[in-house]
Amino acid sequence: MKHAQLWLSSIALVALTATAGAQIWDETANGGGDAGGLPTTAQVVSGNPSDPLIAITGSLEASSGTEVGVDMYEILICDPLNFSATTTGGAQFDTQLWLFRPDGTGVLHNDDDPGGGTTSRIGAPNAVFTGSTNLGAWAAWASTNLPAGRYLLAVTRYNRDPQSGTALIWANSPFSLQRIPDGAAPAGAVTGWTGTTAGPVDYRISLTGVCYVPEPASMIALGAGLAGLVGLRRRKK
Repeated sequence: MKHAQLWLSSIALVALTATAGAQIWDETANGGGDAGGLPTTAQVVSGNPSDPLIAITGSLEASSGTEVGVDMYEILICDPLNFSATTTGGAQFDTQLWLFRPDGTGVLHNDDDPGGGTTSRIGAPNAVFTGSTNLGAWAAWASTNLPAGRYLLAVTRYNRDPQSGTALIWANSPFSLQRIPDGAAPAGAVTGWTGTTAGPVDYRISLTGVCYVPEPASMIALGAGLAGLVGLRRRKK
């Protein structure tokens, strides 16, 4: 039994120390190509979940189709109270940031950082609004409404907005507030994007409170270890 426990521990250690590569995820170098723009085509930022993910870099192409001009990534928010996503550095254009649950329903959006400029920021330390109504400070809102787990983070240029069916999930304004869904379809899941923008343009999203999504191989290895331990227990009986 002691040997089995040691074996399981080693399997778990392998799962937790899977190679994650650099702590900056590049859409092409790490993701293999253009990130999709919907929950079913989002690029999974996979690696070691114990490693912090500090930035995502990529490029937006000109928008003319359902997903073009939108890049969506699946991330793991591992520290919700300290979570933030900010377009910085390489983003030399008017950005927008969007956060969705894995099912595509909306969580947060910002167009223009409340601190000023045409960069965008969601998460700490900014308050959360619906329309122009203040719902509370970040820590109080996040502790109730943002559990740790997987989310979808999307970046677009200004005027490229998510829809559920033909209705907007978020209203077009106010621009300089961090808002929960407050459009005509606030509870809807994203099915497409409206508006057109020029491209291509490069971006960098700086992150805090974010980790890599666990790699499937890590989960399989851990599952195999658990199954092996169960088998040993049965044979011992």
